[in-house]
Formats: sequence, C-alpha cells, structure tokens
Amino acid sequence: MEIERLLGYVFRSQSLLAEALTHSSYPIKRSYHSYHRLEFVGDAALSLAITKHLYLTNPDLGTGRLSALSAAKLARVAVRLGLYRFLRRNSHTLDQMVFDFTNLVMMEREEEIGWAPYGGSTVEAPKVLADIIESIAAAVFVDCNFDLELLWKVFRGILEPIITSESIDEQPVATLYDICQKQGSSIEIKNCKERFCEHHQRLC
Repeated sequence: MEIERLLGYVFRSQSLLAEALTHSSYPIKRSYHSYHRLEFVGDAALSLAITKHLYLTNPDLGTGRLSALSAAKLARVAVRLGLYRFLRRNSHTLDQMVFDFTNLVMMEREEEIGWAPYGGSTVEAPKVLADIIESIAAAVFVDCNFDLELLWKVFRGILEPIITSESIDEQPVATLYDICQKQGSSIEIKNCKERFCEHHQRLC
C-alpha cells in the first residue's frame, strides 16, 4: 500500500491500519471502527517517544520544553505527507476545512516547517489532521507489540523537521511562570479584558 511505503513500515494487521484511517463520519460496519481509540493511544505513545528522544539528546533542556508537539504542528506533518487523502470519511465540511488549511500551509516556506510559532497560521488547524498522525502512530505501536523503539524508528524521519529542541516553542506564559518559580518569585496575570472592565467601572 502507498501509505506503508510512505511510513516505511508494513503492517502485519491491515485491520489496524484500516481502523486508523476511518473517521467517525464514515458509515461504520461491524468489521471496523473509527480511529478514536487508536488516536488516544497514539497521542500518549508519540508523547513518550518524543520526550524520551529530547531527554536523551538534550541533557540541558528545561522541563518546559520536554513536551509533545502541538496539534497544529502535527497537522502540518499530515499535510506535508498528504495523509488526509487516505482517510475514509463522509463529511464535506471536514473536506473544506482541510482544503483551506492545506492551501495556507502550502504557502509557508519550507524552512519554516519546524518554526511556525504555536502552529503558524492564525487559521485553526483541523483536529482531524493531528488525529490521523496519532492514530497511525498507535496502529504501528500496537502492530509491533508496543515496541517504543520501533515506533520511534518509523516516526523519527516523519517528524524530524519539527522535533529539534530549538524548534519546539515554549508557551510564553508557561515560560514566565517557570522563570519566576526558579527565582522564588510569584506572579499574577490578569486578563486584559478584566482589567479594562475594572477600569471602566471605576470611571463610572
């Protein structure tokens, strides 16, 4: 199968791959299910594999950056590999969302793949794209008898452009809290809208 050539992995259980590529909008038959259970497993398995890689290859990396990739960045991987075309689904709305997002991603420069801050474009990445990556990862993980090393061997090349310690962006607020904690300081952050309302009430 073409998707197996993309992954560089041949499934022993084709039913696992079929399940990983079946959206809940697709008419479900008794012989297969949608990918939701696998997506849940894949999220955890990929998080562990990526965290292990970053921990072993970046001994000085702070805890704030030992984290899994954002869904928006995983969605870009799905776009780059063209995985959505393999998904069995029946939703024109979903197709349009993925089409619009794909067009925007294709306009991003190649060197920006791993650097798009918090996922890049202001257009929200359709969740289904990250789900596909995670469900396929789970299918591989289960198919190879939960061999984390083999899972990483399959997915490292797929994720490589966006898993360097430099390209995984920290969320600014989390970074600020981390710095304050290390310095024994405390910080209180108020929502700008709340501050505006308080100021407006005082004027009244």
